[in-house]
Amino acid sequence: MVIREENCFYPDHFTYSDPAEYGFQKEDLLVDERLHCWFIQPRKRTGHTACVVHLHGNAENMTSHITGALFLPELGHAVFAFDYSGYGRSKGIPTLKAIQDDARAVFSFIFGNPEKFGDRVFGFGQSMGAYTLARILPDVPRLKGAILEAGLHSFHDLFREAYPQISCEVPDEGYSALETLPLSPVPKLFIHGTGDAVVPYAHSVAMHDRAAEPKELMLLDGVGHIDAFASRHAREYMQKIVSFIEENS
Repeated sequence: MVIREENCFYPDHFTYSDPAEYGFQKEDLLVDERLHCWFIQPRKRTGHTACVVHLHGNAENMTSHITGALFLPELGHAVFAFDYSGYGRSKGIPTLKAIQDDARAVFSFIFGNPEKFGDRVFGFGQSMGAYTLARILPDVPRLKGAILEAGLHSFHDLFREAYPQISCEVPDEGYSALETLPLSPVPKLFIHGTGDAVVPYAHSVAMHDRAAEPKELMLLDGVGHIDAFASRHAREYMQKIVSFIEENS
């Protein structure tokens, strides 16, 4: 058995949920005529309203992951969600290079339309999304801040740690977030649960250690993989993210 790059991705095309079901106004958009996106409006705009780009994890698609980000429009911030190549209704095939190119294309689209999205733009990556955001941070210097939750710094390292007895052909050099995080002065908030059985919290600790300032690290005792918003730490977690956005707007 060999672990290959395609083993990093588990996309599907099923619609799990729709923000409209929760009373949010959303707009369907297409970036580069290939990436399906949702622009979700906040219930009420404030003086600190930001556009938060949500980069989701490696399974299913944005319609399943979006529920973990809907506290943001509930609390006054717009959310721009998108599916990577081959996920949901987006065209293409996911690769480590492709998901990074997808994220760059999305941020380029947003920064190219300030009249629609404003200039308070943040990134919110979870799991693979945190990895992707960390990898492209040097290319988006206009970003006001990056929230990186339950992130891995390298798929190669994650697989080697989890399955040391199996040969791993997932690319290593040129695909680690530890290479890019020291190169970006964008403010960073790392969040990870110490009970994460999917991505060990040591990955976020290592990324925080290597990242350029300014940076913060929030470890949540006993919380599993991307479970903070549904845990006993939910209020503290959401308040920290909203405070980070307001402080860096």
